[in-house]
Amino acid sequence: MKKEICICAAIKTTTGFIIRGHRHCDAIRTATGIKALTEFEIKHAEQGFITSKNRFVDRKEGCKLQKDAGIESVDRQHPYLHGELYSEDLY
Repeated sequence: MKKEICICAAIKTTTGFIIRGHRHCDAIRTATGIKALTEFEIKHAEQGFITSKNRFVDRKEGCKLQKDAGIESVDRQHPYLHGELYSEDLY
């Protein structure tokens, strides 16, 4: 069985709506175009990742998943900064 890994950045609004993006800024940009979401929901959204098992995880859990799967960060200057995953670590 393959280990679970992070496949893309995502945000989760305060109401639980999840939006994916290549990077977090892409997800935020998409969210601003969704009329059902308020500015407050977007501004206070949690940044995280979608996994290969279609789960939303926060930055810390995302980092743990990548390390447990033996995946090295592509960011050679700041790999897995402070034990958190950033989209720069993925691609």
